[in-house]
Amino acid sequence: MGIERIIDPETSPEARFGYELRERRKKAGMTLAQLGARVALTGQQIGNVERGDRRMDEDRARRCEEALGLTLNDLAQHLPRRCRKSLTFRNFLPWLEREKRATEICAYEGLVIPGLLQTREYAEAICRGVPGATPEQAQETVEARMQRQAVLHQGKPPYLYAVIDQGVLLRPVGSEEITRNQLQHLLTMGRSPNIVIQIVPLRAMSTSGLVAGFVIARTAADGDGAAYFDSPDGGRMVDRLESVEKLKFWFQTIRADALPRADSLALIEERLEQPWTWN
Repeated sequence: MGIERIIDPETSPEARFGYELRERRKKAGMTLAQLGARVALTGQQIGNVERGDRRMDEDRARRCEEALGLTLNDLAQHLPRRCRKSLTFRNFLPWLEREKRATEICAYEGLVIPGLLQTREYAEAICRGVPGATPEQAQETVEARMQRQAVLHQGKPPYLYAVIDQGVLLRPVGSEEITRNQLQHLLTMGRSPNIVIQIVPLRAMSTSGLVAGFVIARTAADGDGAAYFDSPDGGRMVDRLESVEKLKFWFQTIRADALPRADSLALIEERLEQPWTWN
């Protein structure tokens, strides 16, 4: 067996990450080969990372955290800045973890289909339209959105209550084909036993939801939950009891103006049968 090279974590960002990875791997009682097998690398490649001779991207750093039984961002926080995903994506990671553990999710949108129910093409059309976003940033946001949707297909998915303004059904996004496919997908998802979709009709003259869209995730273990707002600077999560309670009341107020589940799905079907002209 060769002599283990001592790494000075202060010599470079890569050395710092390698040092932190080695410490956590040893504490978990894993060999280089064992960890490598869990993250699709060889033991030698893991060794190179630990010596600071090889960079590791954020996706593999997250997989290392999972393999080593670490908490979110325990290891990835030590990645060199150039190896990390954008600030927007990193700010979103704590919310992804909340949604994964949720037993109930309440989502309201007045301008677009909620992210958990978007098709990839619909999401791409929206993300490409963000002012100043590069193609790479837009794609990163789309991938994050698709990752979120995995919670609806896991072994024991949460209950999703999605309330959408009727104006969303009338808004073309991307193209007629993309929008039609999105509404058809909405119908399919709305017939799932764990998903309730309700539409706030225009005739309700409701103004309660005209300020912003939001999502609330509640977990049986914590009871109180947390909420997430999209915003031009990347969105933010809130978990203060007072703020979440206010949003719960807000959601129920909006929902009180919505159609019942069956009538809401019928309204989506009706929209699909209408001509698509916007002149």
